Amino acid sequence: MDVFYLNQIFIDPSRNQVFHGDECLLIEPKAMTLLCVFAQQPNKVLSQEVLFEAVWQNRIFSPSSLQRLITLLRKALKDDPKAAQFIHTHAKRGYSLEVQPAFAEHLRSDNANKQKKLTESTPLKAPFYVLPHPLWVIALSLLLIAGFSVFFLSNTNSNDQKLNKPVALTHTANNESMPKLSLNAQQLLFLRETGSRFELVLKATEKESEYSLLTQNKTFEFAWLNNTTVVLTHSEPNSGNNHLKVLTLADNQVMSERTIKVPSHITDLRALQTGHDNTLYMLATETKLVNARNLLVAFKEQTTQFKTLSVLPEDTFVQDLAVASNALYFTATKSHSIQQLLKYDLGTANFKIIKKDLASIYHVAWDYLRNQLILSDTLKAGVFSLSAQQLNKTKQQGEIKLLPFNFESPSPLSQIQVTKNAVFGTTFQQNIDIASNNATLTHVNSKYEDYQASVSPSGEHLAFVSHKHGRPMLFVKGKKGVATIFDNPHQHDFISRAIWSSHSNEFAFAVGGQVYLYDLTNKQLTHIESDQHIIRVDYWQNNTNQLIATTKQLNTAAIIELDTKIVWPFTLQGTVLYKDEDQQIIWQNDTLENLAKLKTWQPEQGEIVHAFSVKGLILAHVRNAIESNLFILKTNLEVQESTVLPTNVQFISSAFFEPTKENLVYFYSHWRNQDADIVKSDNYQN
Repeated sequence: MDVFYLNQIFIDPSRNQVFHGDECLLIEPKAMTLLCVFAQQPNKVLSQEVLFEAVWQNRIFSPSSLQRLITLLRKALKDDPKAAQFIHTHAKRGYSLEVQPAFAEHLRSDNANKQKKLTESTPLKAPFYVLPHPLWVIALSLLLIAGFSVFFLSNTNSNDQKLNKPVALTHTANNESMPKLSLNAQQLLFLRETGSRFELVLKATEKESEYSLLTQNKTFEFAWLNNTTVVLTHSEPNSGNNHLKVLTLADNQVMSERTIKVPSHITDLRALQTGHDNTLYMLATETKLVNARNLLVAFKEQTTQFKTLSVLPEDTFVQDLAVASNALYFTATKSHSIQQLLKYDLGTANFKIIKKDLASIYHVAWDYLRNQLILSDTLKAGVFSLSAQQLNKTKQQGEIKLLPFNFESPSPLSQIQVTKNAVFGTTFQQNIDIASNNATLTHVNSKYEDYQASVSPSGEHLAFVSHKHGRPMLFVKGKKGVATIFDNPHQHDFISRAIWSSHSNEFAFAVGGQVYLYDLTNKQLTHIESDQHIIRVDYWQNNTNQLIATTKQLNTAAIIELDTKIVWPFTLQGTVLYKDEDQQIIWQNDTLENLAKLKTWQPEQGEIVHAFSVKGLILAHVRNAIESNLFILKTNLEVQESTVLPTNVQFISSAFFEPTKENLVYFYSHWRNQDADIVKSDNYQN
């Protein structure tokens, strides 16, 4: 789905990113899928059944799963459910998106149509090639000269810019963002979000020690005024009045603090940046007029005066700001769809468009040493530069091209700052860890999305899905480390949980509607071709050479004969959990049913999150509003044992019994949502 806007919020479905100005939030892939479903049918009430089918498509889910995704979306959109602006709840009916999305492609098409109409209304002139013969000779000569010039310049000005892979400077599970270097580049300030608290942290760039300067209940902007003075924004909770707090630092702590009142008609101070003359530049909103407008404001600490430098161009939302010696540079979104690079000349007080159609959203920083602008792509990994010579051209001759860096990072780098030989920034990642109730056994914590854990019956190998390379891939972890099993070259968005054979040396999974077998002994991956679109493999029978799988067709399963590679469908309402010669147990909604013995089991309260079989027993993960429980049932669906699960258990996906102790060891997904780290990329070279 194409990128789109909800009011001023930029949504990029392909990267699961939600942008509030220069603040980037990552959401779960399923939450983004749900948001796209809403965006395709705005102002329409969608039932829970419609949303279930759109997001899970016959996969495992529960009503609470939908409610959790709704909560995540509201948090990402900063939508108060008590006064909802975006997602509305309609009791016993469903949900609706009450904002009309603005899709980038539609906006570009509208602009193209306007341009076409303008062109059609313009009187026709002779085309450029209808020229007298002498002028043709001159034109061809100039073209040849220009061609040789371009060839020569392109071969003498090779790209030697380089950045190493970023190394994390912060290592907590909290979000650390907005790195701000002191003017001498010796100290680093950043914001740490811990729950609903926001902490201003100070650390030396070359040391591990950190010092907490202050904590507030609301997020705030900040900047260095000089090497010992910091300024930050503050809003009084009762009156709503805006202030600047000026902190004087010494010995890694705040020695003094003073408050400067901001003029009442200026609100929403953001993008604070300090120039070499200690002038603080920022963006603000002018509220005195009926129609609020965005301003460029300068502040001098010595005089405590606020000066409005310029009104920003209409219909322009600034993403980021960089301060050079004699100019300010902005990346901005025009008309909700066009990304631009703007320049504000501090001498002439004029705005100028440097590049009117950027390929992405960029954060910017000025490199004083090399006299160039650094641009970091916030949507995909990439760092670029523009020289002062290009930026200062009075007339742009041809398209300005961003010069790329040789950059080793797989992740986008944002909120950047530049020193002599390093670039500091922020990386955002969404974390799903695989954990176990046995801390001594293998588990996965790669700081990427790791889920669908499936342990072999022997407990020696763990198959799992990870997004560590930007797309779902299947891996196996054993005593010798992690091996890639399926690298997903066609970038399918879903790989089903691996189902192991009873011998622990093979497993099966489904991806893109097809079934695959992997043999651990031979390290061989086999594809089973079928006309049936297989969603997932459900069960590997113990006594026969058969797999049972779920197909895309409603209420239809399939038996896969491994000897003949024949796949034949049959009608079944539910997921097969266990099957032998005498009985078959299925799971449908919140009910387990033994079809042969006509017995059923339902939890007294809560919903079944997942159910599967281990050594002839049925395990059911049940979640209610208060807690989660794991039930172990016999094949006659009598409860043998139940236990209350830790609060961080989100989805039990697999288990096995330790052969010596007969202890049950289970593996589960632990959602950590989002992690942002301050990183440093050194070896910055030209």
